[in-house]
Parts: sequence; C-alpha cells; structure tokens
Amino acid sequence: MNENGYNVQIKEINQCVKVRNKTKKILSDMTLSINSGEFVAIVGCSGAGKTTLMNILGGYNHPSKGKVYLNNIDLFEHANYFKRKIAYVPQQEILDQTLTLQKSLEYSLALRVKDISKEEGKKIINSVLKILELSHVRNSLIKNLSGGEKKRASIATEMLSNPKLFLLDEPTSGLDANIEKKIMLKLREIANTGKTIIITAHTISNLSLCDKVIFMGKDGKICYYGPYQDIFKYFNVTEFVDIYDLLKEDTNTWYKKYRSTLTMNDDFKPISPDFSTKEKRVGFFLQTKILVKRYMASLFNNKFMLALLLGQSILMGILICVATEVDCLLNFITASMVFVAYTMAATWLGLFNTIQEIVKEKDMLKKEYMSGLNFKSYIFSKIIIFSLLCLYQAITCVCIVYFHLNPRPDEILITNTLLDLIINFFLLSFSTSMIGVFISSLVKDTKTTLILSPLYMMIQMLFSGMFISFINITEKISHFVVARYGYEAFATIGHISQYGVIAPTPGFLDFNANHILNIWNIFIFVIIIFLIISCITIKRNILNKSNDYLILDDDYSKLFKGKIKKIRRVSKIS
Repeated sequence: MNENGYNVQIKEINQCVKVRNKTKKILSDMTLSINSGEFVAIVGCSGAGKTTLMNILGGYNHPSKGKVYLNNIDLFEHANYFKRKIAYVPQQEILDQTLTLQKSLEYSLALRVKDISKEEGKKIINSVLKILELSHVRNSLIKNLSGGEKKRASIATEMLSNPKLFLLDEPTSGLDANIEKKIMLKLREIANTGKTIIITAHTISNLSLCDKVIFMGKDGKICYYGPYQDIFKYFNVTEFVDIYDLLKEDTNTWYKKYRSTLTMNDDFKPISPDFSTKEKRVGFFLQTKILVKRYMASLFNNKFMLALLLGQSILMGILICVATEVDCLLNFITASMVFVAYTMAATWLGLFNTIQEIVKEKDMLKKEYMSGLNFKSYIFSKIIIFSLLCLYQAITCVCIVYFHLNPRPDEILITNTLLDLIINFFLLSFSTSMIGVFISSLVKDTKTTLILSPLYMMIQMLFSGMFISFINITEKISHFVVARYGYEAFATIGHISQYGVIAPTPGFLDFNANHILNIWNIFIFVIIIFLIISCITIKRNILNKSNDYLILDDDYSKLFKGKIKKIRRVSKIS
C-alpha cells in the first residue's frame, strides 16, 4: 500500500433528492476503486452528479445509501480522523482576497500544523510555491492574481498539510488552453509523488495525462471507468465528444455494460484507524491568536472597509454635534434627541459590524473546519475583534459629543457620567453585534442582509419608545427590542427625569444605579443568548449542513432552476 496516497473504495453509493414530492436520483449505485497515486478525472454530461460525488468524497455530504472507504477506513464513521488528510478545492476560490499569497499561506499553515518553527514553515511554503510556479507572486494580493494563479493558490493552500487525497472540482474551468495544460501537468506531477488525485472536468483536452477516466451519464450512473486510451474502443467512437450524444440517447445500456465488468472483492474488510499515536493539532488559544492576527491583517489591507469601521463612529459623533446646540441638555426634548442619536448610532454600528461577517465567510469557514479548524477558536476570535471594535466606537462617538455639550450631566450613578455613557453605548452596540452574527448565520447570501438591515433598524425605531409613545401592544413588544433598553439607560444616565416629564412607562427614567445595572444585565443576557444560538445556527446551517441538506451538482441545479422548491436528503431510497 502506498503510504503517500489513499486507496478509495466507493461501494453502492446512492444519492437522491425530493423534487415536488418525487424522488430523483442524483447518483445511482456507484461502485468503483481508485488506487493510491492515481490521477483520475470525472467527466460527464450536465446534471450527471459530478460535484455531488466530489462533495461526498470530501466528507461534505453524506450519501443516501452506501459507503466510502479510504484505505479500508469508513470515511463518515471516522470523519475527524480524515481532517487535514483530504484536500478539497471547489470550483470557486474561497481564499481571503485581501491577503497576500505569502501571508495567506503562512496563516493557513499555522492553523493546520502544530509546533512548526518559522524556518520549517518558510521551507514548506517556499517548496509549495516553487512546485506550483507561484514564487513570483508571493507578495501580491490574492485578488490581483490571474485566474490560473488563483487556482494554483487554492491548491498550494491544500498542499501545506501534506494531504493524501486531492479533490478538485473543475480546476481548469474558465482558463485558457495554455494555463489549463500547466495546471494539469502540475497535478500529474503531484500524483507521481504518490498522492491520489480526483478531478471533475468539462473540457476533454489533456485528459490523456490522467491514469483513468470516469464517464458519468444521466442520474449519476457510471458508464465507463478505465484508461483514457481505451475509452474510444469501449464506446466504438473516434471522437471523445461523440460519447456525450451516445449517453444522452441511452445511458442505461452503457451503465449495464459497466456494471457487468465489476468484480466482487471478497477480501475487503473495513478497519478502524490507528489511534495509538495521537495526531498533533493546533490548540485552541494558538488558533484563536492566529485567526485574530489574520483578520487584522485582512482588515488593514482592505483600506475602504477599515475606514468605514473606524470612521463611522467619529463621523456620527461629529454629525450629532453639528445637529445640536451646546446647551441642548437643558431642555427635555433636545436632550432626549441626543440620547436617541446615541441609541441609533450604537444600534447601527453594532449591526453594521457583523451582519455580513458570517455569511461572507461561510464557504471558507466550512473549508477550514473540514481541515481541522477549531470552531470555538473561530467564534472566540470574532468576539475579541467585535468587542474591541465596539469599545473603540463607543469611546470615540460618546467622547466627541460629551465634550461638545455644556453643561454636561454631572450627576453620578455608578462611576461617572462619561464612563457610564461609554459602557452603555458599548453594551448596546455589542449586543446588537451578536444579533447581527445570528442574522448573518441564518441568511444564504450577503444580498439578503441589505434587505434585513433597514427592516431591523425600523423595528428598533418603532418599538423602542424613542419616537412614538407606547400603546399596549408596542409596550409589550418593546421588552424584546434592545434599542428600548439602550435609550432608557442613556436617558436615565443623562437624568432627563429632572425636568418632570412623564416617562413612557413606570420606572422608565428612574434615576438610580440599580436601574442602570438591571439594563446592563439585560444586555449581557442578550449577548450570551445570541452567542449561543448563533453557534448552534452556524453549526447546523454551515458546518453540519450535509446532515440535513443536499448540495446539488451545479449543472443539475441549473437544469431545475426555478422548479426546485424544496430539496431534502432522503435517508433511504424507496
């Protein structure tokens, strides 16, 4: 057995979905064996299930029926064992576009390989870049690389942890003929080192570089599996493209022909992994530190986003000053408007910080999780970044307004008025950030957040008591609106009750420390609750999505665009 690559055994794999309450097969009784060190291409007509098969081999989807074994070890029973040992490169690059290639590889290596020195890491990265001919662009931002360079960058990232199985979905799509050939030659070289490589392909050029070709027909049926040179005799054609027409007319005949060539391996026996030697994995604290550093590096490379995040709170503070008189705190109406402005600023900043954060990274998160990323480290790194950002925004916005007003509120509730205002701004903003994380973990794309953001802000405005007096129903709803508590605390700290104005509800403006502490405890409760449900949602919708939903082959999805209303995995084929 080759120690560098995996022997892959696929045994009676079936995958199906429900389309309008009808069961539709995507993969049909797939059985084949791929030896370690082989370079295998999967080709076939649109909707043949090529991407679906790759998702299963990568551990991203569980089949409806059947087993996948790597070196006789069940892939799905021992999914954690195979983390970092399988490299999956999807069609679209999911690298952080704002990092340089060198930095991206450094962070990826540090997240995957434990106890590696800087010198060792440098050697590994230099070797990978040299193999894939990327040394000349190591200091270029990934977003500035060409299509072929991005493909190779994705492959380079996966090579860092020395995986045994490479899965590449359309690695040459959208590339010119010259770059396509170069990538195929590089994959051939990697296979020659003993790695097992499986790719999907639409184009037929350079398939001769592969050891074997899998030709799939309709309903995910294998119609041929063997050397590229034998495929013409097998189908009795002179041109490769003629095979597509043959299979469109009659897939079943060729499927039966392939099935007739299968031989049963009576000696096959599943085994369990050897856990006697524990695999070293990067610890929680180190991964958290690396993720924080990577996020900061990405942020500083994205000047526009950095300016927005750091500049919004300053601009909002300035705008509040421009819109208010210096002595506005001497009047209930104008004073209340200052605290309304604080509330809206904190609510918006917290939401803006996070509402796109998870959904924009979901593919990268899923990919890195399958490569050994600690989910707790990912969440904790986000908490660190968001909390620091909210604290900075609270300090800048509140201080600008506070030192503009005169006279300033001098009554002390807990610490001093300025610090109380900053703490309240921070807690309101951070609790809204956690709500933003939850929303971001629910939606499917960033466009949806553009619709939900103004809707969320409208709810905060209408049901917080800031603009419209409470009635029976809105007062009840207000208890679930964080802006209500933000405004209540701001107005209380500002002591606007001294003007003798009737509060929206009893106790709303009570000027005492316990009142403020109770509100802050509510914020902390909101932060904890939404952090917990966000973690659950991320795990269900992103990390463990394969347990509940089927990721369809892209071509198949196009065929049924507008027709598929509900897609669910079917645990057993009827």
